[in-house]
Amino acid sequence: MNRAADKVRANSARQQPDARWSRTRQRLLDGGRKVFAERGVESTSVLDIVREAGVSQPSFYNHFDSKETLAKEITTDYFRRDKQAKQAVFDSVNDPAEAIAINVGHTLAIVNDDPVIAWTIVRSESLRQLVISSDKDPLPRMIEIGVAQQRFAICNTRIVALAIRGGAFAVMQDMLNGNATSCAGADYQELVLRMLGLTAEESTAVVHKANLQFE
Repeated sequence: MNRAADKVRANSARQQPDARWSRTRQRLLDGGRKVFAERGVESTSVLDIVREAGVSQPSFYNHFDSKETLAKEITTDYFRRDKQAKQAVFDSVNDPAEAIAINVGHTLAIVNDDPVIAWTIVRSESLRQLVISSDKDPLPRMIEIGVAQQRFAICNTRIVALAIRGGAFAVMQDMLNGNATSCAGADYQELVLRMLGLTAEESTAVVHKANLQFE
């Protein structure tokens, strides 16, 4: 019995990463966050990452297959939380226009909540395209619901969803660069609702209500 228990514990210990392995991985994640935010994924090399992290190139490949794999791990948590937050809004807000306004505000809020991730996405074409073309974002479904309820007047849900996502990144970049006004977020939310067919007056009222809830 003791030998069997010892064998189980030994196998379990081998399966658990040691402290040095964990520290190296965290240094790579931290280093990747820094250089990706400064340069974007496409303009960053593995050498840039390991220099920033203070580890060797072989150590990098012990943890990640490529810089793209590292970038996806860094941004995975954001994408997961973003999708969950959007889905929660869509499930709890009856007015699809208000739900979309809230979620546009949530997307733009990353500029203040996690500017490192915001810069990483804005400066990385591959990550932007991953989000823009995502079929996992509930936005198209909410647009379709709005059309069915005659709340929106559009004919191509996918095109509108692509435009909303792409425009949000352009606004994020303007905000990150310090070129946006304090009302840039609300202006974009209203523009999105106008794109969906709401009047200027309706858009202003919905965005005001949405932002009161979002706060």
